[in-house]
Amino acid sequence: MRRRVLVAGVVLLLVGVPVRASAGAGQRSASPFDGGPSLVRASGSILPAIPLDLSTDLSIFGVSSTELATVGPVASTDPDPNIVVGDKTDCPTATFTSIQAAVMAASPGARIRVCPGTYTEQVTIPAGKDGLILYASPDLSAVIKAPIGMVDPKAIVRVNGATNVTIRHFTITGPGSAPCDSLRYGVRVDAGGSALIESNRITLIQNTPFGCESTVAVLIGRDAESTVGTAEISHNLIDRYEKGAVVVDGAGSSGDVHHNRITGPGAQPTIAPNGIQVSRGARLNADHNVVSENSATILPVGTGILVLQAAANAVTVGYNEVFNNDDGISLYATNGALVEHNFSHDQRVFDGLFAFFGTSNNRFSYNRAERNVEHDCHDDSAGGGTAGTANFWDHDLGDTESRAGLCKATPPK
Repeated sequence: MRRRVLVAGVVLLLVGVPVRASAGAGQRSASPFDGGPSLVRASGSILPAIPLDLSTDLSIFGVSSTELATVGPVASTDPDPNIVVGDKTDCPTATFTSIQAAVMAASPGARIRVCPGTYTEQVTIPAGKDGLILYASPDLSAVIKAPIGMVDPKAIVRVNGATNVTIRHFTITGPGSAPCDSLRYGVRVDAGGSALIESNRITLIQNTPFGCESTVAVLIGRDAESTVGTAEISHNLIDRYEKGAVVVDGAGSSGDVHHNRITGPGAQPTIAPNGIQVSRGARLNADHNVVSENSATILPVGTGILVLQAAANAVTVGYNEVFNNDDGISLYATNGALVEHNFSHDQRVFDGLFAFFGTSNNRFSYNRAERNVEHDCHDDSAGGGTAGTANFWDHDLGDTESRAGLCKATPPK
């Protein structure tokens, strides 16, 4: 029997669920970043799926490529600036050469244009700087790079209590200059701050050498520090991160994560990356994202979209394409989430769609799952829902399932 285990005991920033085992044997375990109860997953045998009628319109399952055509950075019309940052040789209207200096001089609501160049600095937007708009022009031409010897909390860009801040069209990049803990975050929103993080490339958020469990490209709130944040994370390219791409964490934190292209570092020998994570009482809407390449070659394994102990009835995961991870879309200790119209395929170790013991009243609706190694549709809960689970599976398409009745097979051609 194949089992999945979520073990408490190691303090991390991210959950590294689950641990990888060879097909058909063994077990896998991982650690939530602040402890928590052990969980055990047991999969049943693959049971025959009920075929759909040949007249069924399969285009209503999953998400179409047309709907995902605009993921990643897009051009937008930027406002006239109040403040210009840059080298006067190349940007003669510049009044500052440092982004941080411009932020500190700015009044609430100021519009700060950053000219092309590399700015090796940490940028913190503190309380009282509400409504600031920071943008690079031309798009992605201004690079905010992690300096050597970063100060806590070791974020390249931090929204620390300011509200309604916009960060647009930057390249935000590491790597950290030293082994684990030289760099923790690409962008962090905390202390009740809120931000629109839009059309950036956030890349190389990792330490040197690669392999730190606490490094995240975009962090919104953090339960372990009793700090919260709110963000809309839209149209970004997030790649080559270490442990996680986007994490929304802690009661009071919320994220609207949409139209991002999130590409993990591929199979890693020491840590398991995750794409999008919502955890510990946080709220999330995640839609129209493309999430791939979150994988590990040893224990544990990576997950495309991970929902762990999220706020009840406050998570929607819809219209995403999730592929080439170790696990696709996975729910742990979560109630009342809606998982709809996703296309989860070609996961390398476990499932396309998964609900753990202890989940309940979650709804899987009109998803399409295929070519996933263990099951396309898998639910370990028990209750009065679909097929004796505690959750509800409604018009989901998949060829393999942990219990008969969770999903329906594609009609033969």
